[in-house]
Amino acid sequence: MSKVRILDEETISHIAAGEVVERAASVVKELVENAVDADARSIRIGISADKTGITRISVTDDGVGMDFDDALLAFRQHATSKISRPEDLDGITTLGFRGEALASIAAISKVTFTTKERGSASPEAARVVIHGGELISHAAVGAPEGTSIIIEALFYNTPARRKFQKSVPTELSHVYDMVERIALSNRHISFVLLYNGKERFQTFGTGSYPDVIAAVFGSSFSKELTPVSGSFGPVKIDGWITRPGSEMKTTQTRFYLAVNGRQVTSRQLQWAIREGYGTLLPKGMFPAAFLDITLDPREVDVNVHPTKREIRLSREREVMRSVQDAVYQALHEERVFSPAPGHKPSVCSRLTSFSLPSPAPAHDSVTTLPAEIVGEPVPAYSAKQVTGQAPLKQTEKQLRRTETGELPETDIFVPEVLGQIGDTYILAKNESGDLIVVDQHAAHERIMYDQLLARASSAESGQELIVPLPITLSKKEIAALPDLQEVLASAGYLLEPFGKDVWMVRSVPVVSSTLGDPEVIHAILEAALDGVGSTDEVLDRVLKTAACRAVVKGNTPLTIEQMQRLLRQLMATRSPYTCPHGRPTTVVLSKSRLAGMFLRT
Repeated sequence: MSKVRILDEETISHIAAGEVVERAASVVKELVENAVDADARSIRIGISADKTGITRISVTDDGVGMDFDDALLAFRQHATSKISRPEDLDGITTLGFRGEALASIAAISKVTFTTKERGSASPEAARVVIHGGELISHAAVGAPEGTSIIIEALFYNTPARRKFQKSVPTELSHVYDMVERIALSNRHISFVLLYNGKERFQTFGTGSYPDVIAAVFGSSFSKELTPVSGSFGPVKIDGWITRPGSEMKTTQTRFYLAVNGRQVTSRQLQWAIREGYGTLLPKGMFPAAFLDITLDPREVDVNVHPTKREIRLSREREVMRSVQDAVYQALHEERVFSPAPGHKPSVCSRLTSFSLPSPAPAHDSVTTLPAEIVGEPVPAYSAKQVTGQAPLKQTEKQLRRTETGELPETDIFVPEVLGQIGDTYILAKNESGDLIVVDQHAAHERIMYDQLLARASSAESGQELIVPLPITLSKKEIAALPDLQEVLASAGYLLEPFGKDVWMVRSVPVVSSTLGDPEVIHAILEAALDGVGSTDEVLDRVLKTAACRAVVKGNTPLTIEQMQRLLRQLMATRSPYTCPHGRPTTVVLSKSRLAGMFLRT
């Protein structure tokens, strides 16, 4: 008997559904994109849920609709009005085109589909009811022009997929994110999103980028942006990016990139945006970018991934250079930086062609390292020698927060501080006379992380603020908070709702009150939402992010006494040689290694 067999239609439909429909947000994406393709001017999305999960999804639009026969035909696999021959795949201009979405969704849910063609002379609309891919009814009903589709009991006949769905807050946050992305790309359409009957999100179809950004992220965030606009050969770019000096993130979650109206994920385009910033972007930080990229549809292959999130560009280098130049040009026009005297670089020049003003000297006089250590003087600061340095007070507070006054009951030797290089690296020597180079930020991060971890999940993890701090959260953050409250409480955070999008921070980790800053809270929430994992894994990401934000940074001058205290605290940790992320805190240049470097062996 042959081992190879042809699968039955039901199995095939379930496999196809698994490729297209990952979660409730996938359903919303497909249905809303269909509404956009149908020339809708208004789209209303409704989500209902109970403790068991999302129970109902509805999408209603005022688009062109369908006639009685097409309403049923639309649920056949590979039935579409958007392409008709292979050549059409070379220039896709619609969001959907495969004809798989409705059939896939209907195969794993209970669907009620009502539609009436725009401008139809008939007073009747068509209604199609399908359960698990089986037609229940196809009848004429009364309904307004446009389309309404209701999805219930999603994954009811695919238990394997259903058991992998996350909690309601997590799934809802994915829905919010999906609707926000589509709204940002379709600013001429009015969007309304309701959860259990209550409005959670709305745009007004004004066509204005700032209006939609303000609706999604708040008006205060939209004021931190600068416009990007221009044509670069066949590539047109329009959008907004954050100004240098504004709030940056440590993750790439705020890249909203659309190519010909389609929201896409592209590491290459993200790289081009960061290159446009050049040295104006701090290392490890990411801006927010909302960009529409328009080019000839024949230059874009959208038939790459079942969910159409990935694309291929036939002139990728040219598009990347255009994005880079557009970002560069926008920053230049904002006078974020100035060209060096007598130098007029082209638009395509790197930011290294520019020189920023030199900072004023940070001290009046310096002491230097012993001459036998280095060939030229290296500043070593003392409290009296540093003038006008507000950061010193902040540094003092940060070091006091992590000062325990304890050293392990061992014979550990605390290196003797010699000085500081570049306001970032501490030079010291050990009892053997070896040269020790310590990254001050990585070292303090290790100290802070260990102390946060030791207090986590205990009654001493948080300290109540005398004056609670208000913070405006995004819809995605608010939707995910119920799932994160336990983890945040373990880390020392207590957040309570205060208004529509405003929450009050009432408690922060004991080790640092600066961990209540809005920028830090956003970073903490992003870390918690960054991928999946157990409660302990999520807590660990939160603690690492908190530790990174609350400690001494690079490019911060320290006094000799502060450097010595930092090394003493580092030696008291269990793992003094790496930061929580695995980077080394310390590099040892032994006498023998130095001798080899100078060819003395």
